[in-house]
Amino acid sequence: MNPAPSVTIVVIGAGRLGRVLTRALRTAGFNVLGPLRREQSMPAADIALLCVPDAAIPAVAFVARPHVRLVGHVSGATGLDDVDFSIHPLQTFTGSETPDVFHGIGAAIDGRTDDDRELAAELARALGMTPFTVTERAAYHAAASFASNFVLTVLDAAEQLANAAGVENPREMLAPLVRQSVENWQNEGAKAALTGPIARGDEKTVARQREAVLDKELFDALVAATRTLKDRA
Repeated sequence: MNPAPSVTIVVIGAGRLGRVLTRALRTAGFNVLGPLRREQSMPAADIALLCVPDAAIPAVAFVARPHVRLVGHVSGATGLDDVDFSIHPLQTFTGSETPDVFHGIGAAIDGRTDDDRELAAELARALGMTPFTVTERAAYHAAASFASNFVLTVLDAAEQLANAAGVENPREMLAPLVRQSVENWQNEGAKAALTGPIARGDEKTVARQREAVLDKELFDALVAATRTLKDRA
């Protein structure tokens, strides 16, 4: 199926991604129904796009199937057992973003057939995303968690330490350091961008840092991983 603007897409799931995806599809010129809550009755459409929790995909796909020609989901971790294609925007969402939030980001796509895969790719491009494929979903989804969820865990720890040190507006003060670190990583890779006492071999400073940290388990795990990064060939 060619995803021309005349195609009707029903978005099921009114959470963060479902809301912003609905706005973006409409802006791209598609005829969009929804976003619908899972318990709402299913209208007829060409495509059902499921923006629901992974555990709900089989049941929602089963309900949607008689009413549409194709069913897709937006999960990065779940396979195609119950759907025809998948599109996973590689981005984090609050639900309040404007439709252009999809412009320039990646989208992991897959499909049961070549046509299904091409449909997913064309939908991704219509929203301004760059489609790509993955060979191992669990590893891909874990990579996304490291790059987003786990980064936030580390940043929260940094904020709490800065608060304890008496830094006013710690997020505002730390954000330029975070941005530059990410830019250096993007341009040079992690090992080349690594700075600080571990990179210098300054174990006395690392030990003093450890004394100041309450969550020593997290600190020790991060120090060990950073030493491994420093010593990587």
